[in-house]
Amino acid sequence: MTHQQNKKSERGFSLLEVLIVLVMMIVITGAVFGLMRDSMKTSHAALEMTDAQESARTGHEYINRDLVNTGDGLNSINNIRVPLNFVTNYLTSSPIADPSTPGIVNLGLITADNNVPANTLVLGTAPAVTVRATPFLTDRITILQMERPENFTPITLAAGSLTPVDGVATVSPADINRFSVGEIYFITSAVGGAFATITDRQGVGTPTPALVFGPGDVFGLNSIGAGGQLDVITAGATLPISICRMKVIHYYINSNGLLMRRVFGVKNAGFSESVIAEHVVSLQFRYFLNLRDVNGNMIQPTAQLVSAQQQVETRQVEVTLIVETPHSLQNGKRQTISMTTSASVRNMQFRQSLQPTAGG
Repeated sequence: MTHQQNKKSERGFSLLEVLIVLVMMIVITGAVFGLMRDSMKTSHAALEMTDAQESARTGHEYINRDLVNTGDGLNSINNIRVPLNFVTNYLTSSPIADPSTPGIVNLGLITADNNVPANTLVLGTAPAVTVRATPFLTDRITILQMERPENFTPITLAAGSLTPVDGVATVSPADINRFSVGEIYFITSAVGGAFATITDRQGVGTPTPALVFGPGDVFGLNSIGAGGQLDVITAGATLPISICRMKVIHYYINSNGLLMRRVFGVKNAGFSESVIAEHVVSLQFRYFLNLRDVNGNMIQPTAQLVSAQQQVETRQVEVTLIVETPHSLQNGKRQTISMTTSASVRNMQFRQSLQPTAGG
């Protein structure tokens, strides 16, 4: 009797009971994984949105810093002569040209480019890229700043040290090794300034070395001979000059969605380029001007600077960046974040500074 009871107590689960337990385990496990999946999706979305916000903040920080410093070191220079081809090739599709100086642009401290046309090639990129034009057109901006003295100390040359006919500038043996072929420099005098690219160095190691700003430089900046920009700036080799390093800072979004900061006027190269932010959809600017209409009312902000006067009268720049998440987060679409900031341009008044008058 006892033996039969022991056998009955050792009987296992029935098939039905096992099936019920398995179903319950599957339901519970599915619910747990569902909660984990939703939690991971939420966490992933939050991370991507955070990255997008950080990308936008970084872009604004760089652009606003450069805008605030626009015109540093340029308070006495109001005539910056640049070949039109360089401006249209590298800076803007809508240059502000002066009919009195055909082929030459008096470059403003800020050069605007509103809604760059589709398929606009960015010269100097490898592999070649274009300015982003989808899902809509974007802007570009160019900002001028003189290099800080601690990074580059300008050199002063006596009248006649630079011969405009061939673009050769005699410098001291102590200075020749500060310069390299391919670098872009800003040559200034009492009448203004012009950019030029070093194409050669002569007489290195001799008492009379020289820098050569010859024709055929890759950027098309050098202009020698009678009537060329070096001839104008030196007044036919009769004026002393300074050789400085000025930064031409250019922002654009390439077709890969990268916000790029390109700087002309750097050491060991014609320009340097760095990625400031990723997954950028749009870059837009609005310019606040110190101008009034015929009724005395302040002129509304403009998206494009169309005259030299507007360039001079710019007092504040509004910057709008739109960035997107790297991946689709909802309804098969990437989420976007728009961020707008405004920066005051503190050095824009220099071309309006009072000039001395006779007897004043």
